[in-house]
Amino acid sequence: MLKRYIDFLKRSPIITAAICIIYVVICFKSIKTDTNFQFFIVRTMLCGAVCFFLYQISGDKALTNCDNSTGYVLKYSLGFLIISALFGSVLIIAHIEEKTAFVANPLKEIIIVFLMYMSVGLFEELAFRAVINDAIIYKFRNWKYVFVLSAVVSSVVFGAVHIIGFDMSSPTAWGQAVGKTTEAGLFGFALLILYWKTRNIWACGVAHGLNDFLIDFQSGLFVYEEASHGYINEGETAIKSIIMYCILSVINIVFLFIIWKKVGKTIDFNKIREEW
Repeated sequence: MLKRYIDFLKRSPIITAAICIIYVVICFKSIKTDTNFQFFIVRTMLCGAVCFFLYQISGDKALTNCDNSTGYVLKYSLGFLIISALFGSVLIIAHIEEKTAFVANPLKEIIIVFLMYMSVGLFEELAFRAVINDAIIYKFRNWKYVFVLSAVVSSVVFGAVHIIGFDMSSPTAWGQAVGKTTEAGLFGFALLILYWKTRNIWACGVAHGLNDFLIDFQSGLFVYEEASHGYINEGETAIKSIIMYCILSVINIVFLFIIWKKVGKTIDFNKIREEW
C-alpha cells in the first residue's frame, strides 16, 4: 500500500505539491507553539516532512545542490537584509524609548529566536519555493509560459498563507491582507529567481531566515506585555501596518527589478527545462 502511494506521488507532481502544502498549513495552524523554542522544533520537523514530498517530485536534485552558490544568493539578497536590519533597529529604539523590560537571559533568547527564524526560512523555501516550483516545471515543462505560471502560483500561495486564519471582517483587515500578501509575494519571487539560477534551496532558506531574524531579533531581548496579533491588526495599529506593507512592497519591487536585471536575464530557461 505504501509503495503504491509513493509511486502515485512520483507520477503526479501537482497533486503531490498540493498534498504537501495542505499538510504543512494544517500542521502549523493546528499545532500549538506557545514559545519560540516550540516554534523552532515544529518547523524543523516540518522541514523533514517537506523534504519527503520534494524528493517524490524531483528526486535528490534540489536536496543535494548546496555548494558554490550560497555566497551568490546572499549577495543578491543583501538589499532585503539591510532593510530588515534597519526595521529591526527602529523597533529596538522604540522599545528602549518605551522602557520595555529586558528578558532575564537575552543571549539564550536571541539564540533561540535565531534558530527559530532559520528553521522558518528553510521550511518556507522548501515548501513554497522548491515544492511548488519543481512540481509545475516537471508537469508543464513544455509549456511556453511555465516559468510565469510557477512565479505567480508560488508567490501568491506564499504571500497568502501568511494571512490564513485571521479575522477578515473589516476593510482595514483586507487592506493588511492584500498588503502582506503583496509584500511577501514579491520577496518570494525574488528568491525564486535566485533558486532558478542556482537551484540551491538551502541558500535561499538561509537568506530567508536571516531576513526574518533581522526584522524581529528584538523579540529575544524584550518582555512583551501583550501577545502579538501577527500580520493582521486592529485599531491604529492596522493603519500603521497597511502603510508599512505598502512601503515594503515598493522597496521589494525595486529589489526584485534589480535581481531580475542582474540574475534573471542570465538564466538559461531552456537548460532548466531539460535538466529539471
